[in-house]
Amino acid sequence: MSKYRMFILTACILCLLFGRSRMICCAGNIQQDKEQYLTYEINDNGEAVITGGNCDVLNSIVIPNTIDGYRVIGVADRAFAYRQDIHHLRVEEGVRNIGAYAFAGCRHMDTPSLGEGLQAIGEGAFRDNLFTGRVVSRWDVFLPDSIMSIDKEAFDCCSHLQYIRLPQYADIDSSAFEGTLWQEERDELFQIRGDCLLAINGNTDSVLNLPYGVTRLADEEGPKLLIDDVSRQMMYEEIVFPNTLTEIRGESLEGIRVSRIEVPGGVKYIPIGFLRYGKVSELVLSEGTEVIGPGAFSNIEGLETIRIPGSVLRIYDNAFAGCEDLRRITIPGTVEKVGENVFDWCENLTEVVYEEGIREIGCGYADTQIKCIQFPESTVRIHGSLAYAGNLERIYIPAGVAEVNDEIFSLREKYRDGPITVYGQKGSRAEQLAVQSGYKFIEVESGDEMP
Repeated sequence: MSKYRMFILTACILCLLFGRSRMICCAGNIQQDKEQYLTYEINDNGEAVITGGNCDVLNSIVIPNTIDGYRVIGVADRAFAYRQDIHHLRVEEGVRNIGAYAFAGCRHMDTPSLGEGLQAIGEGAFRDNLFTGRVVSRWDVFLPDSIMSIDKEAFDCCSHLQYIRLPQYADIDSSAFEGTLWQEERDELFQIRGDCLLAINGNTDSVLNLPYGVTRLADEEGPKLLIDDVSRQMMYEEIVFPNTLTEIRGESLEGIRVSRIEVPGGVKYIPIGFLRYGKVSELVLSEGTEVIGPGAFSNIEGLETIRIPGSVLRIYDNAFAGCEDLRRITIPGTVEKVGENVFDWCENLTEVVYEEGIREIGCGYADTQIKCIQFPESTVRIHGSLAYAGNLERIYIPAGVAEVNDEIFSLREKYRDGPITVYGQKGSRAEQLAVQSGYKFIEVESGDEMP
């Protein structure tokens, strides 16, 4: 059963005793312009939820973080819906939730002040608020970074909202800001729903700044980010991703042309075909990226070098295949597994450095300029084939390799001339493969002894 509390009970009784025409009550420090009277419920955890205010004289509302000694966790559904007498709202730090339609239809309210700690804004919470408490042409809303979810139509039909500062990692429904000036202006250049960027339209700037607050590129229903002909034909100096970005759908920027592009660390997974067939001079992966997906950067024109951050744990098959201008690359020891054919058809690639720590490496190197491969001592598994590594002359296979493809050198002579010299420890798998394939074997203690 709901329990209702009135603040400064004595004052309320005096109001009744003296026949006052209205009741004005407050709780502790809950004051702003006029004293307030709030009602609340106590949940099973002993926490308070504000359910409304019964007086008709309310002008400014402060949702406190404590009330009568109880911690306030939120505002109930429809608690203040369609109250035309509310002009100002402040939600104190620590209040976690604003319920569905809690302040819907409060058409004379200024834009609210929302404190850090707020985690969820419910369906239609501020729907149909004009935010015209004062005579202005536009309003701004700043949503704290603590917010994790904004439900559908939360700010729907708030027509005067022109700028919204979005939280960094919130799950935002696609209809959350429908009918706002902010949504309309973004729709002129970008098609955005919620926190998802769906399309780019008519951009002619050399630097393409994707809007802050976007957390996803391309829609779940289709992998590609839709870019019109005008935008796609541009040769961009730079494409700037917001640091709010956390998810990229496959092939999002396939075929794009840009001098520099930096993927923020919030993007953990680089998907299949992300920049495939594009033209990129400088590609920067930030610390935080963990996985480079299949063919993520395949067939990119102009890419000569790339730094793989230490946060990357896995590189999938064909990740850089066909990058004809790539010349050198280092794979950090934090990578646990490197797929097969990662560098196939990188025609100008002369060196791949595998740092200590990598345990599983796939082969390939078709049509590259690589002459020497040194697998790190940490390697335990080598898979794939070197049949098409036509310029390969020397290879070091460490003694710790427990599994390697028996046919790693098979078909090589059929398609390529020239033997390979195999380096390794005596009695190791390296020596067995050399003898089996008819290649020269040279005993060394480590790969550093290989010329």
